[in-house]
Amino acid sequence: MLRSTLLADVPHGFTGVAEGDLAPGAAEVRAGLVQALGGRGALVEVRQVHGARVVGPEGAGEEADALVSTAPDVVIGVRTADCVPILLAAEGGVAAVHAGWRGTAARVVHHALTELRARTDGGPVRAAVGPRICARCYEVGPEVIGALTAVIPGDAWRLGERHVDLGVANRVLLEAEGVEVELLDACTRCTPGYWSHRRDGASAGRQGALIRCRTAPG
Repeated sequence: MLRSTLLADVPHGFTGVAEGDLAPGAAEVRAGLVQALGGRGALVEVRQVHGARVVGPEGAGEEADALVSTAPDVVIGVRTADCVPILLAAEGGVAAVHAGWRGTAARVVHHALTELRARTDGGPVRAAVGPRICARCYEVGPEVIGALTAVIPGDAWRLGERHVDLGVANRVLLEAEGVEVELLDACTRCTPGYWSHRRDGASAGRQGALIRCRTAPG
């Protein structure tokens, strides 16, 4: 399991092929990951729809693309196969975010950050951006470029005219809101050990980005 140095004091991890496929129904895989992170009960997930809705553990199974938790025993997570997994940690709370290009353009990280700050004391937040498709592997059309240009300042997230790095785009958004960010360098399409929808199509499995709050807010 890949871990962020910046979030070293928080139980978390980004999985790959070695940890098992987080496709629907993989109960044993999920149970093992929850146990590995010191949690109890089931992994809390949502039905990801490429939007910007944020829910707490009480919204498990609902349509959303980000989860926020302040419960120390609960492991929350999102699934990806090229999209960007983002984990946020604050004093007394954590968040897991799934950001494809639509979610990035809808500023899902902003909404997750706002909810996390509302449920905690509003203190400093750290973020880890996990394995995702890199700019060289991610060619997009003008509609994607236009949607992202409307919300992402600068051009650090672009490579030429048709390639973008959604991880860098989300880092830019987070840093603009005062968040310290670690960008993990792994491409799901060209780095061995990850599932990629662009590379494998409908047969691609799903890796996870999981996190657990160590202490309750207070």
